[in-house]
Amino acid sequence: MNKYVKIGLALAAAYIFFKYLLTFISPFIIGFVIALLLEPLVRLLITRGGFRRSLASFVSLIIFMVAGISIGVWIVSSTIREAGEFLEAAPGIIETLQGQLASIPYVEGLLQRLGLWLSEQSVEMVGHLPGMLIAIILILVSAFFFSRDREFIFALVSKWCPQWIAQHAVPIGHRLNKAAGGFLKTEFILTALVAAVCVVTLWLMQNPYAIMLGLAIAVLDSLPILGAGIILWPWAGYLALTGNLHHAAWLIVLYGVVTVIRNVLGPKILGEQIDMHPLAALMAIFIGVKAFGVVGVLAGPALLIATRTIIDNEHV
Repeated sequence: MNKYVKIGLALAAAYIFFKYLLTFISPFIIGFVIALLLEPLVRLLITRGGFRRSLASFVSLIIFMVAGISIGVWIVSSTIREAGEFLEAAPGIIETLQGQLASIPYVEGLLQRLGLWLSEQSVEMVGHLPGMLIAIILILVSAFFFSRDREFIFALVSKWCPQWIAQHAVPIGHRLNKAAGGFLKTEFILTALVAAVCVVTLWLMQNPYAIMLGLAIAVLDSLPILGAGIILWPWAGYLALTGNLHHAAWLIVLYGVVTVIRNVLGPKILGEQIDMHPLAALMAIFIGVKAFGVVGVLAGPALLIATRTIIDNEHV
């Protein structure tokens, strides 16, 4: 089969998968990725500890869960004090905001619509909690079975997979596995760097909620649709309108620094981690987001890696 036909079929299949199927099987994909990440620990427990694979998979998953919960508890414990103080001060802040901006046309109606939207989003999020809980359970259970029955699953896929697909699947899988680790490492580096910059900046501004707001901005910045601007621009605008131009300028500069970290350093670090030119990584992310939405942040680079692997294999 012609290599261009193979690439066309692969891209068409990937488009259908990411556009229409991913939503339905995403918990199992996340579980599979977790199983891949846990594999070095599983092998260590088998070779050094003499564990059976099922027990090694179970223990590794427990360690993963404990580590995740511990990190979460640490983050929550670091921000809960500030969150409590913020909630206590929130009514006064809102009252002050309304009083200072009441003279601006449409502001009162805008604030009312914003409050209504926040209430609707809160209700909607509560409605999603059962589904989120089920998804978490599916992720953990599937991660265990993917890890425990790894060899059986790979053998079954290899048996039923067409030869021309299997020829490229193994090298693509190796590269994607390496790229997944590189992407996670890149995202961790960028989020940690943004969080550190935000917390330090807000601390220098003598903001009493520096840790809570810094972490919130870093998390929002990691989401393609939202970004740090959803907090920093309205905040800077409020400070400017209330006469605090100095701190408003600080926030605008902070937004610029965060943007540089995410859009300039991000592709460079990602390119180094997955062996891809920064410009290619940036283009792959942009095209992926345009084609698939948020998931395109992962799908774009993944498709580029798969395409390059097919071309390289055809030249061998």
